[in-house]
Amino acid sequence: MIWLRSTLILAALLELYYSFNITDEPLWTDIIWSVVFVGTNLWWITVLYYEKFTLNLGEHEKRMLEITFSKMNPTHFKKLVRLGTLKVVPESTSLIKENTHINELMLITKGLVKITRNDKVLAYIKDGRFVGEMSFMSGEATTANCDTLEETEMVVWDKTVLTDFLKKNESIKKELNDVFSEDLIKKLVADN
Repeated sequence: MIWLRSTLILAALLELYYSFNITDEPLWTDIIWSVVFVGTNLWWITVLYYEKFTLNLGEHEKRMLEITFSKMNPTHFKKLVRLGTLKVVPESTSLIKENTHINELMLITKGLVKITRNDKVLAYIKDGRFVGEMSFMSGEATTANCDTLEETEMVVWDKTVLTDFLKKNESIKKELNDVFSEDLIKKLVADN
C-alpha cells in the first residue's frame, strides 16, 4: 500500500511540474488539486508507517498472526486480540456442551480439543483453530461437545463485546469472516 501511495505522489509531483513549467500559464486548479493529493497521500503514508512500527506484537501474537490470521491486516489483528483474554484450561475440561448457547468465541493457541456429538468423535482440533465459531456466526445453539484432551491455552472473546466491536468495524468483520471460512475449510480438509 505504501509503494502505491508513493507512486501516486510521484505522479502528482510530475503533474505539478507540468502545470507550472510546460504550459503557457500555470494551471491553478490542477496545481491546487495536486497539492491536496500529495498532502493526503503523505498523511496516509505517515499513518501506515506509524501503525507498522508501533504494532509491537509479542511472540504469542506473532504466532497467532502467522498460523490463523495471516490474511488479516496486522493492525486489525492487534485490535481484535486486545478484546480477548488469554486462558489456560486444564485437561478434561468441557468447553462447550451440545445444544447450548455459548457466550464466548475461543481460539486454541496451544493444546488439543476433542469434538463429539452423540458420543461419536467428529474431530480433534489443535493450535490455530476456533471453537464455537459456527454458533458465534449463526447465533444458534451449539451442535457438538468440545472437551480438552490436554492442558489447553486459548484466547477467549466475550460474544457481546466482540459482536459490538464488529458492528462498529465492518472491515475487521469481513476479515474475521474470511478467517472463519479458512478455518472451516481446513477443518473439512482434515476430516477427509
